[in-house]
Amino acid sequence: MIFGGAVKSFLGIVTIGLLFLSACTRNEPRRTQAASEERNAQINQMKMERDDYVKSTDARLAEFDQKFDGLDERASAMTGTTKTNFKSAVDRLRDERKAVGSKLDDLRKVNIESWTTMKGEVDAAVANLDRSYTELSNAFEKPTGRTPTKPKTY
Repeated sequence: MIFGGAVKSFLGIVTIGLLFLSACTRNEPRRTQAASEERNAQINQMKMERDDYVKSTDARLAEFDQKFDGLDERASAMTGTTKTNFKSAVDRLRDERKAVGSKLDDLRKVNIESWTTMKGEVDAAVANLDRSYTELSNAFEKPTGRTPTKPKTY
């Protein structure tokens, strides 16, 4: 009989333990839901940051388009090989700008959680484009009566 009483006590303790355990896990869905809502908020924040970055970079690329149009106007005042060399350099700048635009398009399509990795590539490409524009613009200052030298290859 002692053995039967011990089994009943053991089963009673196990039953109480299971009831306690089930009561403890009732809050689990709420924690999961809160974590899910927090995750969604983080994702929405990342999307907003990416969209703002894309918008500002698109605006910078539009500025470059206007600057390149200004270079085309400067080319119209040139003649001969100077004009040919200058127009070729402007065409290379436009190709470089297209490559930056392509990188930006890739950034738009990438998983939201990894867009910041590509941001560095786009930033570097924009900085290179800006540097190339400045070098070309300085290499072919407005006509001064002398023939400028051939521009650096970009």
